[in-house]
Amino acid sequence: MRYGILTQCIKGETIKKMNPATASNILLKINAKLNGVNHMLQNRLSCFERPCMIVGADVTHPSPDATSIPSAAAVAASLDIQAFRYAMEYRLQSPRAEIIEDLQNIMKNHLINYYKKNGQAKPEKIIMFRDGVSDGQFALVLNEELMAMRRACTSLQPDYKPKITFLVVQKRHHTRFFPSRDIADGRNGNVPAGTIVDTEITHPTELDFYLVSHASIQGTSRPTKYHLLWDDSDFSTDELEALTYHLCHMFSRCTRSVSYPAPTYYAHLGAFRARVYIGDSDINLDKLPQEQERRKISDEITKNWPMFFV
Repeated sequence: MRYGILTQCIKGETIKKMNPATASNILLKINAKLNGVNHMLQNRLSCFERPCMIVGADVTHPSPDATSIPSAAAVAASLDIQAFRYAMEYRLQSPRAEIIEDLQNIMKNHLINYYKKNGQAKPEKIIMFRDGVSDGQFALVLNEELMAMRRACTSLQPDYKPKITFLVVQKRHHTRFFPSRDIADGRNGNVPAGTIVDTEITHPTELDFYLVSHASIQGTSRPTKYHLLWDDSDFSTDELEALTYHLCHMFSRCTRSVSYPAPTYYAHLGAFRARVYIGDSDINLDKLPQEQERRKISDEITKNWPMFFV
């Protein structure tokens, strides 16, 4: 934050019990931080044939009894056509506020970054994976955040109107899947990774689906639910499901698929980092922009090593 020095912290006990797997995982993080590419998709999806920005967003809230701690919103957006490298911006905002209040400026900055990194090519499609939204907040989030994204685009150029797809990612539900005996995967007897359910138990008119993208190491695997709120690109259900599943393999920290898409994971990491920056210090909720400025990440870091947060 202060000196613009890139770091990788490792606990002493980790050094003592270092083994090849641990070393490999640490090097995955270091390589990503140094602008390296750990892995990419072998089969390019159709939506990546033209400039496309993948965005993940999340808001974390303090505990109910913490009245003087702000919420932290983080937005991660892809910088390259492989959708491996991401930039992240965070904002402190009013406690309990679920809407990302400064999304217009955040998206404007991300679009400028993408434009500079890709030979002055603007994204023709923006695909948002929004975490942390309950069913009752769908309309509110759609009205506020979708319009903020549109305003960010037109603020750069009045006639710039990329196609926007807006999905909500939900993990807090009680749906579980159990396989028939002949397809059970692993010793825990879970459904195989890549299992999708998009009929019978889903919304009768709107598009939503469940995806088990990871192989659960312990216990019953929890499917992630995805609900489509808006789509200008007219994606087919299969295209959206394939894109979502592929993005679950793009997380830089490991070589396995994870339980939800990499951009959402990065937004979660960004919001957690904002919580660390707050620490135990007293925050003046009436002067959050000034508090944000005091915790500003060095421009040298965000410009040269955008994936510093992994």
